Amino acid sequence: MLDPNVIFSLKKKYGNIYAVSIKNVDVVFRELTFSEFDSIQYYQSLEDFSSADIEDFVLAYSVVYPENFDINTIPPGAVSSLAQDILDLSGFVSPSLAKLIMDEKRLEINEVKNLMKAFVLATITSYSVKELDDMTFSELAEKVALSEKIIEIKQAINGIPSSNISLQLIDPEEENQKEKQKAANHNASKMPGAAAYEDPIAKKLWGG
Repeated sequence: MLDPNVIFSLKKKYGNIYAVSIKNVDVVFRELTFSEFDSIQYYQSLEDFSSADIEDFVLAYSVVYPENFDINTIPPGAVSSLAQDILDLSGFVSPSLAKLIMDEKRLEINEVKNLMKAFVLATITSYSVKELDDMTFSELAEKVALSEKIIEIKQAINGIPSSNISLQLIDPEEENQKEKQKAANHNASKMPGAAAYEDPIAKKLWGG
């Protein structure tokens, strides 16, 4: 079993990583980059390289563990299978998988951390994604607040009415308390015989 510290370190360095065990050899690989895939396609177009050579290139680019990985430690059939898995998971040869990856990333971008990073990057272009990833929550929150103020000042300088743009984070517990208070206020003021706030039929009629 791979050391969790090794996995975390590799993930921090390479992003998405995948692990397989082949003949008791733990192999960790990352996705191919666009430039690496372009190189592989170029080699494929040359007569001097066989399909086995191409598979070797794929693994040479992608395998990140063990260090100094020796492709001869796993059977040729496993090499072919692993190379195909790497190509598929990189999103270059499987349209359905590429779409799945895009859909997953669209969901991830709505996470609080990613919304905060996107807000800052749209305003303060001197930062990189990596620099923001290395910040604490408080540091990133400060940059978000700075971004909001920059937008406000730019609008004032250009004579644009303030749009009060700010990144609103939703606290589920706070929203739950607001809902309970709304229900309590409704039930306390409702006319005799009127439906309670929690009544599902009434809520449907109210558009809830």
